[in-house]
Amino acid sequence: MVILVGCSHRLGGEKQELIESADSLYRAGEYSAAVTPAMQLLELAREDGDHYLCGQAEDLLADIIAATYGGHEVVEHRLNAADHYLQADSVRAHRYALLDVAIAHANNDSLRLGMFLLDSIRSIAGSDSALTANCLRASMRITARLDGLREFDSRKLKQYRRFFTPTAADYAYLAISKSTMKAKAERYRHAMPEIAAEIETEPADYGLYLDSARAIARTESEYKLIDWATAECYRNAGEPELWKSYTDSLCEQRLYGRQPTASETVVGAQRDFQSDRATEQHSRASSLRTILICVTLLFIVIVAAGYAYYRLRMKVKNAEIEAHMESLANLSNEIARGHASSSVLTTRIENLFRERWQTINFLCNEFFEKGDSEKTRAFIIKEVEKEIERLKTPLKLRQIEASVDECMDSIASRLRSQCATLLKEDDIRFIVLIYAGFSPRAVCMFTGIKLKSFYTKRTRLITRISSSEAIIDRDEFLQKLNATS
Repeated sequence: MVILVGCSHRLGGEKQELIESADSLYRAGEYSAAVTPAMQLLELAREDGDHYLCGQAEDLLADIIAATYGGHEVVEHRLNAADHYLQADSVRAHRYALLDVAIAHANNDSLRLGMFLLDSIRSIAGSDSALTANCLRASMRITARLDGLREFDSRKLKQYRRFFTPTAADYAYLAISKSTMKAKAERYRHAMPEIAAEIETEPADYGLYLDSARAIARTESEYKLIDWATAECYRNAGEPELWKSYTDSLCEQRLYGRQPTASETVVGAQRDFQSDRATEQHSRASSLRTILICVTLLFIVIVAAGYAYYRLRMKVKNAEIEAHMESLANLSNEIARGHASSSVLTTRIENLFRERWQTINFLCNEFFEKGDSEKTRAFIIKEVEKEIERLKTPLKLRQIEASVDECMDSIASRLRSQCATLLKEDDIRFIVLIYAGFSPRAVCMFTGIKLKSFYTKRTRLITRISSSEAIIDRDEFLQKLNATS
């Protein structure tokens, strides 16, 4: 596992306990026991949508599997961790996870792919010196294992030491690389004899690297790695007696540090965890199915009862609606009768209103009929003119217009507002007198026009109002204007 410096991701109580439990069990070498809290942590993180914690859980599982048997499962978990860190917008954690992916590929003998990934990560490391150092350390180990034309020598080690301090594991891997010189010389002997001769002249100083590793080793795991590297060096260098005596002096568990039984235990732990989860999910699904059936039956009963109640209520409602409809029909009939009565009353009011001016009409008619008699002319003219002049004042004309508005639904006011630009004041007064029920001769007396001009003017006004489509109440205006004979 790559330890991230400065990580500020805070966890809840249960998650913190799981990650600490898995990490402590992993460090204690209890790999099968560490699988369960790591898997539980991954499940919780997925449920909460915590991608950063998912990445940590995937890293833990990869470390546990890598400590037992490695394989492609490690690469898969490392890639999952890198993807989760990327979704969590943790750039630094994502880059370290990619570094772990490169190392996992190299451990699976995909050395050149691992080196390519390491070079790519170094190119984006920027000012992160710790990431650069870890990339170089991994590159050093891969370089030592690659089948190049030249071996990894002390000069290259000095170049790497400019960026980081080699660990006991680094020296152990370098020792193994040095121990393969004789075998590599044999491979190059026929194809590249000069290279083979050059390799044979170089001393097989793997012992110096092993001594350096022992000098700085501190943990039990480092000592186990050095024991394993020593045995590998004896075997690669073609010294079977040393290899046999050394392996006989060590138990196999300490020599290789990786046991097939541990591998099987970790796999078994993963399978047991997944099996338990599957059983739990199956049990939960069965419980949910039972609950769903009960809820469905209860729902059917409720729906049936509700439907019966609904039918009963609908019968009552229908009876109420029928009663209301009957009441509405009666009310509608009463309203219709009221409208009819109102229409009759309106007609009567208009007729009564028009009859108000019968006296004026009579006087005007008498004036026109008997005004030519010499005997009565003076008297009639005097009386009629006196009465007409009294009614022709502006005040009386406004009162007539107000009476027309009051009795005929404000028809005079509507005429003024809708025909303001179309009619003059004299035209409006002429029409209002007609609406009031004045006879043509009375209108002529009040407006000062001749009787023959009355019909001409009325026809002209009718034509003007008819031609304007902007007048809202045009039909009503024309109807009442045509009502005068």
